[in-house]
Amino acid sequence: MRPLIVTIFILFNFQVIQAQVRPNLSDRDSTNAMPSDSVRQSLDSLVSDSTKVKPPKGDIETTINYSARDSIRASMNNQMVWLYGDAKIVYGDIELEADEIEIDYAAGTLTAHGTRDSTGQRVGYPVFKNGAEVYETKDIVYNFKTKRARISEVVTKQDEGFLHAYAAFKNEKNEILSIRNRYTTCDLEHPHFVIRSTKTKAIPKDKIVSGPFYLEFNDIPLPIGFLFGMFPSKRESASGIIFPSFGEERRRGFNLRNGGYFFDISDYVKLAVTGDIYSKGGHAVNANSNYIKRYKYSGSFTFGYSKNPDMDDKIETSSVTKDYRLTWSHSPQTKGSGRFAASVNAATATYTRNNNLMYGAPGEFQSSNLNNMSRKLSSNVSYNKRFLGTPFNMGINMRHDQDIITKVVDLTLPSLTFNMANTYPFQKKSGVTGPLDNFSISYAMTTSNRITNNLGRVNSFATRDSIAPFTTSNFSQFFKDGKKGMRHTIPMSYSTKVLKHFTVSPSVNYEEVWYDKVLEWAPNIIDGKVVGAVRSDTINKFNRIANYGFSTSLNTRIYGFFPFKKGKVKAIRHVMNPSLSFSYTPDFRDNKDYFTKITLEDGREELKSRHDGFVYGGSETGHNGSVGFSLGNNFEMKVQDEDDSVARKIMLLNNLSFSTSYNMIAEEFALAPISMSANTNILDNRLNVNLSAVLDPYTYATRDVNGVPTEVKIDRYVWKDFKLGRITSANLAMSTNLNPKKQNKDNVSREKIAKSELPESEKEYLLQNPDVYVDFEIPWSLNLSYNMNYSHGPNQDPTIRQSITASGTLALSEKWQITYSSGYDVQAKEFTTTNLGITRDLHCWTMNLNWTPFGYYASYNFRIAVKASILQDLKLERRKPFFDNL
Repeated sequence: MRPLIVTIFILFNFQVIQAQVRPNLSDRDSTNAMPSDSVRQSLDSLVSDSTKVKPPKGDIETTINYSARDSIRASMNNQMVWLYGDAKIVYGDIELEADEIEIDYAAGTLTAHGTRDSTGQRVGYPVFKNGAEVYETKDIVYNFKTKRARISEVVTKQDEGFLHAYAAFKNEKNEILSIRNRYTTCDLEHPHFVIRSTKTKAIPKDKIVSGPFYLEFNDIPLPIGFLFGMFPSKRESASGIIFPSFGEERRRGFNLRNGGYFFDISDYVKLAVTGDIYSKGGHAVNANSNYIKRYKYSGSFTFGYSKNPDMDDKIETSSVTKDYRLTWSHSPQTKGSGRFAASVNAATATYTRNNNLMYGAPGEFQSSNLNNMSRKLSSNVSYNKRFLGTPFNMGINMRHDQDIITKVVDLTLPSLTFNMANTYPFQKKSGVTGPLDNFSISYAMTTSNRITNNLGRVNSFATRDSIAPFTTSNFSQFFKDGKKGMRHTIPMSYSTKVLKHFTVSPSVNYEEVWYDKVLEWAPNIIDGKVVGAVRSDTINKFNRIANYGFSTSLNTRIYGFFPFKKGKVKAIRHVMNPSLSFSYTPDFRDNKDYFTKITLEDGREELKSRHDGFVYGGSETGHNGSVGFSLGNNFEMKVQDEDDSVARKIMLLNNLSFSTSYNMIAEEFALAPISMSANTNILDNRLNVNLSAVLDPYTYATRDVNGVPTEVKIDRYVWKDFKLGRITSANLAMSTNLNPKKQNKDNVSREKIAKSELPESEKEYLLQNPDVYVDFEIPWSLNLSYNMNYSHGPNQDPTIRQSITASGTLALSEKWQITYSSGYDVQAKEFTTTNLGITRDLHCWTMNLNWTPFGYYASYNFRIAVKASILQDLKLERRKPFFDNL
């Protein structure tokens, strides 16, 4: 109702037309009538120059323009002006359009209405526009002397809703009185539902008062209504109570959720504080805030606290778990040389286990960066500055990484970088090319302070890292023991073509690391025997490490083409991407500032780095003169059936690659493990298969070490014993999507990736994740995947982990859609958190069922609600667990 306040011809003040228009034309039948073609002219131009009479001063603030398709006629005698055929009047942001518009100066009225076409139908109804607001009416009569108006059958769009009024009347106070009103968010001419009101009165910039009103569905009135209502009409947000929703859970019992208060702090900052309470003793508090500074930045902030009873099935229990969650997102809105951004997502290790993040909010669950299946959380707060006109830039970062399963927390507080972009000192500004144009040099400086609760192996007998609880009481000690350092890197590179088909890329890299501490190591003596080294002291002093090395690579591409004269297969093409590289790093083991040598009881030497576990590590160990080799392959076949006009390409192997290296200076174990990977599509491109493995080429034998049988690696190649070698790790991943459109796009993406000149490591990642390479939209999707991981390390039995996952959407029809996500852990023999959603589009309404069938939070949420947020409380909702637990 509010927009009617500004609509009904307050806009025009049509008395200004009377002040400036001097009708000097005859009536409609006069021979001096204007021609019937389109006429456009300013109202000011109607003032006759011959009158020499200065028109009285009106209230016109800008030029009033009018036009009509057929004709514009005026009568001096009757003081009438007629506009015929698509008549239009424009005054600033205000427009009035109708098939006919009449101005009667004698009566002081303006009338706009439609006409009848050749079939007798009414056309050209008045349309009134005030800026972005549009009103469609049947007839308008406005008296510009009394400033009163009558409007018949007005229809206007208000935000997300539509207002229909049988008749509306405006008085000289700009108050609007209307009768037989209908309000709805349905955009149909005959809406599915309406809120009917018999009488309303709208007071500008104040409120709307309504008589009896009630809800009506498909022309059937509901027996529930209200005798009167009063609604603020100011277009302003306001603070208010947030009413909770109720439900029931298997674990926490009956509950009231998301009840609280909304604080309208300002136009730029909003805050909602809500809480949950559960019948079995738990409760939660959440604070959500959004803020914006126009053309500067925007962001959101969330803090959550929950207290949940442990799983003892008692109504009252003293065993509880307290959890916290913090998120913060901040992004700049303008581009400049300096940018501040933040993405924070942190929580206690048990937050996802003790809080059902999918409960009753499937949309939020799908878009959240934290859900019940999350394992790792990360955050980053950064400020970056570019120095315009120079190749330099700097950045400050604070980072947080957290593993919910292992409970390891790593913090970087802070990290400072200063970089110089690649500079080509031998390129001439004149544009003349030279042999050293591709020579480049750059510089990068990084300094970090890393904090972690991973204490590492606390003694020589430990088999795994020790993880300390990350609490506020421990934080000061973690900060004191933080790992600090500064690293400087100066890389220089060059590339050139040789023998037309080969690319040679030599490079030199110099790295220097600065620390403020150094470790002292001493022999670890047990029963009079030296069994290893033990850290004896940490000395606070400035020291540095200098590492440098040289590398070069040779790359090319080889094509093989094998045609066939008979059969459907026309040809097979084989593309090979061989790469040969050499790298050299000098030996720093004899530098006592870098390493400490401990002679063991059996005469062997144990080398311990004096910077073991430091933020940028220690120096390189031993001579490294490695020759590296990698080979990437892809195969495709051209097939032409009888029905095909041209041959079709079919990928046989998207990728088949091998890589390894050989250290020519190493005294033992010179050959590095062999890495292999393959990617292909089978079953007519319906199933993608990705396989990777790492093969150790050396022999393993069992020896007695201090009375314990221990597996050790021997410097002897396994093929000398006619064996293949040990597969230390392997992965098999198979995935498919039952949507043909998505399948085709994934396959096309994989073909492009396979034929690209990307490094083999990047190819392997993109082939497994084609969504990263191309964006696409599909009406439905059904993703199925199987993943198996195999590992076999020294002194460990082989382990296999398998999982099956399914997720996606399935559109049963244009209006029905199913969403789901689930998985099965084969080793744990249990399903992961499973969620099923069913949605029905009811045009202006929507029906949604969100079901968690089993687990801690077995429950469902059934909801029928109006789509428009303005009527978000007009809904029917039912929450109940999957099975009764009381």
